[in-house]
Amino acid sequence: MTDDVFNTMDKYIEALSSIEKKHLKEKIRQINSKYKSLIELKKTKNSVYEIDPMFFCFEDLPPTGKEYWFMKFVSTEPKDKRQLLVMFGDSSETIKINQKKVRCRKHKERNGYMTVWCYDDKKELILDGESSISMNPNNIMVSDKQGKISYKGEFPNYFLNISRKNKEIIDIKITKPEHNSNFFEFNTTFKLFAGFGLINLYFDFMGVLNEKNFTGKCYVQKVVVVGPFVPWYWGRIVFSNGSILTYFEPRIEISKFNHKLHSSLQFYDNIKDKKYIFRDLTIKKFGKKNPRWIITANKGKVFISLKSYSSHKFKFEKIGVFTYIEYLSEVTDISIEDCDIDTSKLGSGFGLIEDAKGYVL
Repeated sequence: MTDDVFNTMDKYIEALSSIEKKHLKEKIRQINSKYKSLIELKKTKNSVYEIDPMFFCFEDLPPTGKEYWFMKFVSTEPKDKRQLLVMFGDSSETIKINQKKVRCRKHKERNGYMTVWCYDDKKELILDGESSISMNPNNIMVSDKQGKISYKGEFPNYFLNISRKNKEIIDIKITKPEHNSNFFEFNTTFKLFAGFGLINLYFDFMGVLNEKNFTGKCYVQKVVVVGPFVPWYWGRIVFSNGSILTYFEPRIEISKFNHKLHSSLQFYDNIKDKKYIFRDLTIKKFGKKNPRWIITANKGKVFISLKSYSSHKFKFEKIGVFTYIEYLSEVTDISIEDCDIDTSKLGSGFGLIEDAKGYVL
């Protein structure tokens, strides 16, 4: 900027009333704060000491910013179909989720949205709707008139407690696995002022669901998105021997144009503590009520067939419409060729498939 521009700005500010100056100063402070927050989100993180500070905080979200916490729990008991899914979060502006307006409020507490549902012989929607989210250095509390979610602890031990109408439904201890060398992951991708930053924890858990013992593998995530949600396919399957298969394919879809932004499948062998990465991913869906899925990679040398048995749908509306469906699924067939993975020892496999379509800012 030239000296003439600065002089013009000084004269403009000097002519403002004290109230107008105060308002302008506050706007500059807000813009500066959001810029600094975005810079922090862009920074690469890789230390376990950065896990808790990222989880137990509200971000100073810029326009189109959103932050969500996801927790997914799968039993590792053979033939046990039980799963638990927890989601809560907030955004920088008002957004409609499943026909309910969620108005942003930025104080010590924030307005947000929460959903807790599980499959325990049948689907059970435990909590759902607009909520209040409060934050402390080692504790997140999410609540409404129906119940509350409490997530607390310090790395590497956390506790999740969920109650409805003053009755405890879930009480779980979340711990770092003893033998898994890949138990957490940071990922940050930003282009200018849009992108995402996230942290994933791949932990074990044990506790109680509906007054019954519930033990297995969990996936705990916080993700911050600046910009639009875009379509994706994502899946995470947990086998009863502790091995895990995951895949991810975000994409751009406009009319007949379909472009994969990323596409990969990973298999973690729990017995060998070894991770395998496969490319050339293809995902095909069949049916509507209880869809089946065929997932292949490495030109068909990796093959997995899945059948869904329960689901839950989210619809986000603001600028655009975004539909996100969670399908609980069971492995009906799996084959991995040219690899030292013995699929006969995996046991039963259950997990979550995410199918997301549309765009929303």
